Amino acid sequence: MMGERILPGALVRSMLSQVALTADNDQDRPMAEPLPFDPGMHKLSSREAEILRCIMQGEPNKVIARKLDVAEATIKVHVKAILRKIGVANRTQAAIWATEHLPKKQDRS
Repeated sequence: MMGERILPGALVRSMLSQVALTADNDQDRPMAEPLPFDPGMHKLSSREAEILRCIMQGEPNKVIARKLDVAEATIKVHVKAILRKIGVANRTQAAIWATEHLPKKQDRS
């Protein structure tokens, strides 16, 4: 079977022409509107807010894990959830978002 064709050439040409037709027709359609930003989607748990504050301080996952007495893998899961909830791509963007949106932590005196 080495070097042999799996699909007949006529079938491949037919499939490619259908793909080309579909692509041409899609250009005439208006693009879908992006979903509106829903502020309710970024409700962070208290633990996520605590981790986000650590991220704002520039702490790596390992340091955050030691501080909160959890596994580093747990922090990675939380960070991924935080990024998804607030709609950012990385920790730097999350820290910037937090300075603008996260309530200030009240000092316990």
